[in-house]
Amino acid sequence: MSSNLYDAHRQWCIRPPDERFQNLDSLQAFTQCLKDASEEKVRGLPDIHLDVTGHLGVALNGSEEPAILTNWSFNQLCTVAGAPAKYLRTLPPETVIECLRYSLSKRETQAKLLFRNSTKDRVVSAFTGPKYGRIWDADVVASLKNAVEGTGWRVPPARNNGSSENAGLYASDRDMFAFFVNDENPIEVGNAKLGRGFFCWNSETGSCTFGLTTFLYNYVCGNHIVWGAEQVQELKIVHRSKAIDRFRSDSLPALNRFVENRMATEAITRGVDQAARLKVGNDLEKVTEWFKEKPFTGSEIIAGW
Repeated sequence: MSSNLYDAHRQWCIRPPDERFQNLDSLQAFTQCLKDASEEKVRGLPDIHLDVTGHLGVALNGSEEPAILTNWSFNQLCTVAGAPAKYLRTLPPETVIECLRYSLSKRETQAKLLFRNSTKDRVVSAFTGPKYGRIWDADVVASLKNAVEGTGWRVPPARNNGSSENAGLYASDRDMFAFFVNDENPIEVGNAKLGRGFFCWNSETGSCTFGLTTFLYNYVCGNHIVWGAEQVQELKIVHRSKAIDRFRSDSLPALNRFVENRMATEAITRGVDQAARLKVGNDLEKVTEWFKEKPFTGSEIIAGW
């Protein structure tokens, strides 16, 4: 049964212009720059020192250069400390620090911090558990580039969403998302011709899992809704200690198989064609009996009949 997919559409709707990229080269340059400026450190929670910045923000301090907490990493810090971030934002910075210091001092555990250096500031981009398995956005984009370069895969065209014409490739300091299709050699099923497509996403700061969704599709409109999607398959990797191993052993082979493997396309065509020609009964009563143990409603069975 076909469905419509809205993942790329939501990205098309909400991403600001500075998170939209024209091609994989510019997306790779951006994500690689973030990776090169990043540094991971594991610290004990009681050893984390907080201070007030000159702009009345909250920063990590101690034996090294102060690092400003972003909104995202502040939320993560509050979660680790068991403190309500929304409420703390209503308090003076000095009070916030005292509350967090007290909470952190009572927790004999560790945290993995992601620091980033820029020409302006040193920031804490992520504040996660010590076993967080970071998959770098730059590595995901590099893998995408290796998979689709020189093939018929492309980002589908999109309308200007009011802020930018660039769509389908997105990244920020928190996450990335890519949308590709290939309709050069459509899969013919009866009178329909189905293209192939996939979404790929990741976050190196803990805002989402790594994910890969592959599908066949009938049509992609200008605001990146995928219409008539079939054979939708999804792979997700939670950022735990073995995440990078699973990324290499599971997701990359799955992506390459989907991008390159014509045998898979032929198998799908044969399977759908066989299903279309399958005769399950000569009348509605026999057809209904055949579908009795299958996940279809009475109205769906009648519509198909």
